[in-house]
Amino acid sequence: MHAVSQQRGVTSPATRPRRALVRWFDSGEPHMARGPFTRWPRTTDAVLAVVVFVASLVAVTASAVSDGENVTIDSIGDRPAGAFAMLAGAAVALLWRRRHSVEVAALVMVIMVGWAIAGYGDGQDLALVVAVYSVGRYTADHRSSLATVAAVVTVSVLDTIIDTNQRVDIAPAILLGVLPWYLGRRVRNRGDYVALLHERAERLEADQLARARQAVADERSRIARELHDVVAHQVSMMTVQAGAAKTIARDDLDAAVDAMGDVERAGRQALGELRHLLGVLRPDNADGDDLGPQPGLAGIADLADELTRTGADVSLTMAPVPAGLSAAIDLSAYRIVQESLTNVIKHAGPNPTVDLTIGLDDVGLVIDIVNTITTSGGHEAAPGLPASGYGIAGMRERATLLGGTLTAEPQPPDRFRVNAHIPLEMERT
Repeated sequence: MHAVSQQRGVTSPATRPRRALVRWFDSGEPHMARGPFTRWPRTTDAVLAVVVFVASLVAVTASAVSDGENVTIDSIGDRPAGAFAMLAGAAVALLWRRRHSVEVAALVMVIMVGWAIAGYGDGQDLALVVAVYSVGRYTADHRSSLATVAAVVTVSVLDTIIDTNQRVDIAPAILLGVLPWYLGRRVRNRGDYVALLHERAERLEADQLARARQAVADERSRIARELHDVVAHQVSMMTVQAGAAKTIARDDLDAAVDAMGDVERAGRQALGELRHLLGVLRPDNADGDDLGPQPGLAGIADLADELTRTGADVSLTMAPVPAGLSAAIDLSAYRIVQESLTNVIKHAGPNPTVDLTIGLDDVGLVIDIVNTITTSGGHEAAPGLPASGYGIAGMRERATLLGGTLTAEPQPPDRFRVNAHIPLEMERT
């Protein structure tokens, strides 16, 4: 039962107070790559206070014994009680050196002045060195940090003046106040620099992840757009022609056979375009080698013929294709026309009239498609064909990606118009 509780992360009542005490006493970051001063701050500060007290006591005793004598337990015990109290107070103050470094340094300086007035001797400066280092390491305010250093230097000089056994020397005072502070400041600046590098690395990683996700989303959108344009048109043509063949099969078998031949051609064309698209998407053929040409404006006449065979009256006016037209513009123009004619099959009604114009103006390529909208008995010509809702959005997206525009809107009383402008300046040299 105990083992099960441990596996589930349940602690016994006896361990809860102990763990709570540990968390209260030492709340540092448990990172294996960091040193003990970061992992266990309170524990290390407590150990540091004890070490400073013992080392200071030994140093004071060593400075007081006669030359040639060793420091013993008895000689340490001979120190005045006031010396013990001052050294202990300075050491205990170091427990708060991280959060209140300036206040701790001020308290240690006051203790050192009292020490000099009492005339307890030398060797008491270790706590002040640690306090000044802590000011440089943990004080964010640069002004208060420098003011503390100046105060330490001043107090150190006064200490030599008060103690008649010492000669006045500014250099040790400067080293005592400036050097520890400088070391602490360097450590702080390095920590801030490392933290900044980590922050930048995390930000770059997040940006890369966002760009990767956006690239995946864009690629999925592109694939969906291509599949929609390829499948929707050909399947719509096949559905309409198959329905026509079924209707006329009993009265005109030859016409039904011709209609089924159109269905076969549409199916073959759809398979060819799908094969090309899937070949482009294959990871082992990223360069698109040996996949054949993509459809373009040269195939517009075939699209018009296919629509004519469904019963539509199609009028095609097409200007010569500009030399050096990019593959992207050529394919996009073809897909826009293809999707527009697919919508005619789905929504225009029986026997629509379609005016298809492709030309050039001062801006670039112009695609204009106007069709009539007719209904019979309130039903569309091909009621079984679903509307995905992505066709017009896909056409507009294609034009926008090339820097162009596209509008698709009804023209009262009974027409629908698709108009696209695709600039060609980006392709000119």
